[in-house]
Amino acid sequence: MLREHQERWPALCQFLGGYLHQDWPDVYGKPHLAIAAAVAEYPLSNRQQVAREWWNWNQSAGAVDDVRKQAYSLGVCVSFNTPIDARHFMNSVYDRLVESIRIEVGRDWKP
Repeated sequence: MLREHQERWPALCQFLGGYLHQDWPDVYGKPHLAIAAAVAEYPLSNRQQVAREWWNWNQSAGAVDDVRKQAYSLGVCVSFNTPIDARHFMNSVYDRLVESIRIEVGRDWKP
């Protein structure tokens, strides 16, 4: 599954894995702070691509009850206690991306 995710959603894997790697607790302290750093550091066009890939991922591999394995395959090294924790986190990643994009290009932007 890991290789498939990397091939299908390379920008999303790079975005998540680059900030939520195994050392994220030492660097950022909390997962949402790692995502905030990623959003702040990624250029607009890259964030748009990541949001598009997230949307595509969510429609296919993410359309399951428990996304913990899928999140891990995307590079997320966070130990979620419950499936709902993982789903909330993955949804928050998308929400932060879209908010940041819409600030720059307008409220009507869609992936």
